[in-house]
Amino acid sequence: MNPELLSANLSLVFMAAAGAALLANVIRLTRGERLLPMVDATAAAGLLYLFGTSAFSWGFLPREALFAAYAAIFSLLAATAILRRTGQRDAGAPLGAALIQQAALAYIFSPDGHWKQALSALLAIYFFIAAVNWLRGSEPEIPARDDPRPPLFPPKRIRGLREFAGAGLAAALVYVFAMGAGRPPVPPSPEPAAQEETAPEATAPEQAAEVDEAAKVEEAPAPAKTYKSAAGETLKSIARKLYGKGDKWRALAAANPGLKPGAKLKAGQVINLPNMDKSP
Repeated sequence: MNPELLSANLSLVFMAAAGAALLANVIRLTRGERLLPMVDATAAAGLLYLFGTSAFSWGFLPREALFAAYAAIFSLLAATAILRRTGQRDAGAPLGAALIQQAALAYIFSPDGHWKQALSALLAIYFFIAAVNWLRGSEPEIPARDDPRPPLFPPKRIRGLREFAGAGLAAALVYVFAMGAGRPPVPPSPEPAAQEETAPEATAPEQAAEVDEAAKVEEAPAPAKTYKSAAGETLKSIARKLYGKGDKWRALAAANPGLKPGAKLKAGQVINLPNMDKSP
């Protein structure tokens, strides 16, 4: 999953949702719940890091390590479900949902090129339904009664830490997969190799022509340098960052035709830097 698929501004919103879900599941762990809160906490931590790569350009964890971690958690959950089935115990819907969740996290951090639009769209739909169900609340356990008839009024659904944390995680996953379904990740294009400029050979039928040609070579601009932008930067912000003056964006715009001064750039986008000695 490439961070440039995600909007930096919306990433801050979902970072807050993932952080709240992480805190809610830590509180659930302190109350005695074990397996499912721990799994949800790892999912919240992964999403917090994912959105941090877009909002703050985090990169202290390699994608391969995160993919291996979530693949391992998925394998452990699958083994737990198989053991419960062989022991004549119901694996339960929550464990099945946790399996899908961890598979989705492993899919998010899978290597570039493994994303498929159809699968991303299906996962977006699945987690949208999951978010709606979490917001509706959980059905409480109905105590055993002597009367076999169902109660006249259905019991009130529960909406607590578990439900709101689950809704927040599901909504964040909907956003990630909706973005990925619309535009699958593409590896960043390699930086074009700098081409060396060679001075034209002087032909001297006349002395005046030689002097004129030498003057043209001296006035030729030096090979342009390049700069790789961070996600959300603009030509104006790059001008302030590199040259200390915001009005230098005009020279940047002239060296990069087609880019608007206020347009937000992608992470790793190559920007041509003009020779500011000759620029206005």
